[in-house]
Amino acid sequence: MFHGEEYNTDGKEESLRTIVDRYRDIEEIDLAQTLGDGFATFVYWLLTKVGLIEIEAASDTHAYSIFEMMNDRGKPLSPVDMLKAYLLAPIESREQRAAANRVWKQTVLDLITWGPDPNPERDAIFVKAWLRAQYADTIRDRKAVAIDKDWELIGSGFHRWLRDNEQRVGAAGAERHLQIMTEEAPFFARAYRTILDAGRHYTPGLESIFFNDAIAFTWQYTVLLAPLTITDDEETVRRKLAAVATYLDIWVMRRAVNHMSVDYSTVNYNMWTVCRDIRRASLGDLVEILVGKLNTDDVTFSGGGPRKRGGIENLQLNQSSRRYIRHLLARVTAYVEVGAGRADQYPTYMDRSTKNGFDIEHLWADKYERYAEQFESEQDFNAWRNDVAALVLLPADVNRSYQDKPFELKVPHYVKQNFYAASLTEATYEHQPQFAKFITAEQLPFRSYDRFGKGEQQERSALLLALAGRIWSTDRLDVLRR
Repeated sequence: MFHGEEYNTDGKEESLRTIVDRYRDIEEIDLAQTLGDGFATFVYWLLTKVGLIEIEAASDTHAYSIFEMMNDRGKPLSPVDMLKAYLLAPIESREQRAAANRVWKQTVLDLITWGPDPNPERDAIFVKAWLRAQYADTIRDRKAVAIDKDWELIGSGFHRWLRDNEQRVGAAGAERHLQIMTEEAPFFARAYRTILDAGRHYTPGLESIFFNDAIAFTWQYTVLLAPLTITDDEETVRRKLAAVATYLDIWVMRRAVNHMSVDYSTVNYNMWTVCRDIRRASLGDLVEILVGKLNTDDVTFSGGGPRKRGGIENLQLNQSSRRYIRHLLARVTAYVEVGAGRADQYPTYMDRSTKNGFDIEHLWADKYERYAEQFESEQDFNAWRNDVAALVLLPADVNRSYQDKPFELKVPHYVKQNFYAASLTEATYEHQPQFAKFITAEQLPFRSYDRFGKGEQQERSALLLALAGRIWSTDRLDVLRR
């Protein structure tokens, strides 16, 4: 090109093609004609004021450090760009570099353009999840003066962490870097997109991912990647994802019904321990580990934990528990509906975007004066009224129509609603053979009520606890092992 000859870029790597394309842009501009009399001044400025500096590095590590430092000016490269540069650095073969670059770019593109709402940060979110799940061996000690370790360092600068831990991760050398870019990263990115898709769409076999996403338990996007290995076939990947998501579904709801926080920062340490314990486990070992964790857990739907919480029997509706109670009622309602021969409508029960979506209905009207003789105080009344056993899910228009009426007047109208709500009415038990068969098979204490007081609510609480025991049973994990 310096001598005015054509340069063939076919088969060359992208960065070289870009340089040639920009050179041709300059040619097309025709600076001499554009600048006119100012052309000589421009040439003088270019020769005397613009410097080209050659930097020679003694090793790939030094070269990457220089690259990172020099590019941390102006518009900075993203951490994913930095990671890509580090991984490409030791790959000397032009063909392998081109292939690695091509696969990496496609992997990143597939992530950030996934779904109807592209997210330019999704590639970085994925890399954090992947590296934490597969390689974070340490976490910051839980004390005031502790320093960040693997778990935190990956979250704050995964490109630097991988460079500093390449020996431990086995990421030293061109061959391993090539494998990471062309095999490992694409494999885990595909699994990650499967998780994203199952979180948005109610997918048979992966329903637990949808459940966890519905209550915004975002840690699952990291933990689900932990047991995977790049040799797993598609069916094994799906079973492992289902197993871990099921474990998280049970673990999270056990805590939620006990009014224990499951927010991102609160369970940070717990999620690291799960990743560590299930990392690259076979399907059989994975289920064994997860079932063991649940069986030795001191928090259950009946209560427990260090503060001896009361479980479902003490679960009340408030601002922090609302999303979990809505989820619990949706799961219970869907479970009973399916058991009685109807379709699984869980996504419908949780969808708040529809015109007549489902609302939480109180069996007790908000009329303390009506029930004052049964309670010690208005505070006591509100505690019973907001107890989860005194709540059902109904379409919004039905809820608005009957919410202020006494139980005796509104409950007959429940007969046309879902079976969990309709089970309060006597008529539901007369001509519903599949519902009757379901009750008998599951040995569930369903019954109808002419009135609803404290005693009836306690019975309803026992029913809800029995349903939760079946819905969030560890037997769901054993099935995945077969």
